[in-house]
Amino acid sequence: MKKIFFKSGLIALTALSVISCKKSSEHVEISKPLVIVGQTISDTTLPKLDANGNAIPLKGTMLAGKTYHIMSDVTINEGDTLYLQPGVKVLVHGDGKSPQTSPAFLVNGTLVSDGTKDAQNWFTVYETSTVKKSDATYKDDAGNDPAFKGYWGGFQCGANAKLLLLRWTHVEYTGGAWGANAADYGATPGDARYTIFMNSKGGTLGSLIVEDSWFYGAKDDGIRPNNVYMSLMRNTFTKIGATGGEAVNIKDGVIGDMAYNFTYGIATNGLKTSGSTGKSCMVNIYNNTVVNCGFRQTKATRNGSINTETNAGGYIFNNIIVNCKAGLRISFHSEKGKPSDTLNTLYNNNLTAIGRGYPMGGAEQYMVFIEANQFTLKQSNDLNGYTNGPIAADGTNAGTNNPNDSLKYDPQFINYDMAAMSLGTNYRIYQIPAGADFHLKSGSPAIGAGVYAGGTGKNAIPVKPGAPLLTQYGIPMKVVKAGSTFGANTTGPNKDLGAFPTDNTGNQHTY
Repeated sequence: MKKIFFKSGLIALTALSVISCKKSSEHVEISKPLVIVGQTISDTTLPKLDANGNAIPLKGTMLAGKTYHIMSDVTINEGDTLYLQPGVKVLVHGDGKSPQTSPAFLVNGTLVSDGTKDAQNWFTVYETSTVKKSDATYKDDAGNDPAFKGYWGGFQCGANAKLLLLRWTHVEYTGGAWGANAADYGATPGDARYTIFMNSKGGTLGSLIVEDSWFYGAKDDGIRPNNVYMSLMRNTFTKIGATGGEAVNIKDGVIGDMAYNFTYGIATNGLKTSGSTGKSCMVNIYNNTVVNCGFRQTKATRNGSINTETNAGGYIFNNIIVNCKAGLRISFHSEKGKPSDTLNTLYNNNLTAIGRGYPMGGAEQYMVFIEANQFTLKQSNDLNGYTNGPIAADGTNAGTNNPNDSLKYDPQFINYDMAAMSLGTNYRIYQIPAGADFHLKSGSPAIGAGVYAGGTGKNAIPVKPGAPLLTQYGIPMKVVKAGSTFGANTTGPNKDLGAFPTDNTGNQHTY
């Protein structure tokens, strides 16, 4: 993986070296130094209160191996940093019943959760007799599943927040309602809070970096950024959105990449980009795997897998979509009735597989390869059962889905039975089956079907002359530079499709 960092100003760090030497005539083992930012945080019940009973803003370093209890909103002031060493567990004491009892992290400066594969970090709810966690028995019961209760308020970034970085971090049970400060974040009191909200309004864009992390249980959207540099790499999203909401819902002014993410059982789309009139949203979407999405959302204008809307563009390649309500959509008619940025959009080499291409158990519960009368075309190297055309004067595609091609484009995951998961109402299951493995079997049509650096013919990363933003930003995005420990670890496009390529350079999670 190539290490990169964003243009925005990052924090000054000091390091505490912890050296373990094993004397031998052959070698000396030196452990990786632990980073410390500011003062260490030894108190484990937070936030602390001042003499007037007001919460003291938090900064400094949460220490490896410690468990911290969060009792009310935590504020990180502008210019300050909260840093979590690897192996930190944060238990939020919330019940989702009111804004006051649904604590959030209010990030006005920098928050870094620096977990590792061997020492992961956690932000989850503190379980009690009345605040229950979910389990594998909840498969299609959004009304009762504790995953959608919204016990706490997630990470809400202020207008001048510089950096939110989550690495090898579990985030669970978010969506607690906004209170009186909702307007500061463009929301309305009573609205469910997104797991991550970031909207830069200053002269310098903040940076949102989320890598190798897990998001489980959210009442509405998982990640919802505006006006930031962004890198979302190799994450897993499941049980996001009770009756609506995306795993990732990217809005205007966002520049970056999302790749090697796995989304399963999301209410609406796994991945969505949507700008605003006159303001670009440029996000590359590549090598993601999207499964069983779109079936808790009944509104016809919301699609069901990967969706681009108003003035949004980017490279969209190498994705796998399986048993979702609909395949990739480059929108002409979205909910707002405004089109994608087709000039600065380039897409191909995507696989869409559906179990059954006809109504399944209720109004609008369909699986289709491509939604007709949008801009989406079946491209030359796509794998899906759609026939283009006729193309209308406005550029929309009135093509047809072929239900006889159901099951034809099975990507052949190692342990997920696509046909079985389309039977009855199995397509609505939003709990990842235990032991599921979304790597590709030998002989999968997704192996070797992707574009990648150095590829030729159908595997070459294409160019689109006359598309200024595609040329400016590239794939991966050119808004990043090399050399920062606290930057993004970006993985470029792979010759295989999906989040789990056969060379094991993509998503590292197991289920």
